[in-house]
Amino acid sequence: MRSTLINLNADVSQMKQTKIIVFKTLAQFVVLGCSWILGFFTKDSKVLEILFLILNSQQGTFIFLIYCVLNNEVRQQYRKFFRSLCCVKQH
Repeated sequence: MRSTLINLNADVSQMKQTKIIVFKTLAQFVVLGCSWILGFFTKDSKVLEILFLILNSQQGTFIFLIYCVLNNEVRQQYRKFFRSLCCVKQH
């Protein structure tokens, strides 16, 4: 029974990892692709040009959010870091 549960947990873990990778891939496609699709239609529209520039300049921020802020391990490390800063200031 134990080996069956271990195999079941491994399968669930693998499926969860696959879902996370698919989500990150699709999110990165949207972040990197949509702004350039918008850029294709900016011929004479200053508003679209400005929107295109803003979205393109924020691509690094969006990628940081996808790969760091949405990652549980990274969030835990940030919590540790900020807690250590708060504790140091109190002493």
